[in-house]
Amino acid sequence: MRYQVAVVDFSGNYLSAVRGALDSLGWAPEVGSSYLIKPNMLNSKTAEEGVTTDPGIVSALIGLLRERGCRACVGDSPGNAYPGKSRAVFEGTGMMKAILEAGGEFLDFEGQPPEVIQIKGELVDSIPFSKHVLEHSIINAPKLKTHVQTVMTGAVKNLSFGCIQGASKSKLHTIGNTPEKMAKAIIDVYSYIRDRVSLNLMDAIVCMDGNGPSFGRSQRISKILASRDALALDMVAFRMAGIDPLCVPYVREGARRGIGPSSEDEIDLVGGPLPNYEFKMPSTFLRGLSLRLGSVVKRLVPRIYFDKKRCVKCGECAGICPEGAIEMAEYPEVDDSKCIRCYACYEVCEYNAVKIKQKSLPL
Repeated sequence: MRYQVAVVDFSGNYLSAVRGALDSLGWAPEVGSSYLIKPNMLNSKTAEEGVTTDPGIVSALIGLLRERGCRACVGDSPGNAYPGKSRAVFEGTGMMKAILEAGGEFLDFEGQPPEVIQIKGELVDSIPFSKHVLEHSIINAPKLKTHVQTVMTGAVKNLSFGCIQGASKSKLHTIGNTPEKMAKAIIDVYSYIRDRVSLNLMDAIVCMDGNGPSFGRSQRISKILASRDALALDMVAFRMAGIDPLCVPYVREGARRGIGPSSEDEIDLVGGPLPNYEFKMPSTFLRGLSLRLGSVVKRLVPRIYFDKKRCVKCGECAGICPEGAIEMAEYPEVDDSKCIRCYACYEVCEYNAVKIKQKSLPL
C-alpha cells in the first residue's frame, strides 16, 4: 500500500495553505457530515510559542467544512484536565475566539463523563474516551514538537493522548513507564481510534525543538503537512526535523505492527519538496540508550527539580504525577525513588518551574 503526505509552504494566508495541502491529497470533506477538529491544546501557551496548534489553521479548516455544509466542532483535553480547564485553555490561547468567529462549535471534553472502551491492546485494555471523540469523524490537527518522554510528538500521539479524557492520561504514564512500554501504550490507543480519523493536518509553522513539548525552543519553519494516515505524516515530519523516524519509539512500534507504513519507502510526497532541518533533540534522548546499556549509564538519566523562583504552588505537577511521587509541601518535592521519568510534571507546568537536570557520573 502507498501513503501520501502533502508538504506546503505557509506564507501568511491560512486558508490558501490549508486548501493547497488538501487539494494536493485530493481530500475533501463529505457534504453535510459532522467533523471534530482535534488540535493540540496542551496548555495555555500560544502557537507562536511553539506549544499549541495555530488558531488560524483551525479557523481555515472550519471555513472549508462550512463550505461543504458540514458541522465543524473543535475540542481537546489538555494536560491534567479537570472541569473548566479545557475552556480556560481554549480561551487563553485565542483558540476559542477563532472557533466562534469562523462559525465552529467548541466541545468541552470535560463537560460529561467519559465512555470507557474495552480494547485488546498489548498493554492497554480499556480507554476512557471523551464521548465527543466517538460521535464525529476526526480531523487531527497536531503540532510538530520534540518531547522529553517520547522524543518527538505529532499526529499519532495527539490522537492517543488528547482523545483520553481528563486526568486518566496519567494512567498511560504508569503503564508506559519505559520508552518501549509507552510506545506500545500509544499504539494500543491509536490502533482503536485510527479508523475514526478522516484527515491529519499538522501545524509546522512555528514548531518546538529541545526540551519540548512545553519549554523547548520555538522554531519557525512555516510549513503545513497533511495525510490521511497519521503514522505516515509523523514519519515525514520527523525526517524533516532531522531525525530518523524509527528512532522515535512509537513510530517504530507502529511500523512493527503494520499500522500504517513500515518504512518511508512506502510514502509518496505531494505538494512540494521536503526541506531538511536539524532540530535539537531533548536532553532526555539518552534515556532509551541507558535502558539498554545498564545501570551505570542509567545514572545519567535526567532527573527533575523545581525552580522555587518560578513556582506559583498551583499543584498541577502533583496532580498529574501518575505515581504520587510529588508532594506539595511549601513547594513541590519529588521522591526520586518513586519517579518513573515520565516528565508529565514538566509537560503541564505553564511557569517553567519544573526543570530537567542531567546527572553526571562522579570522577
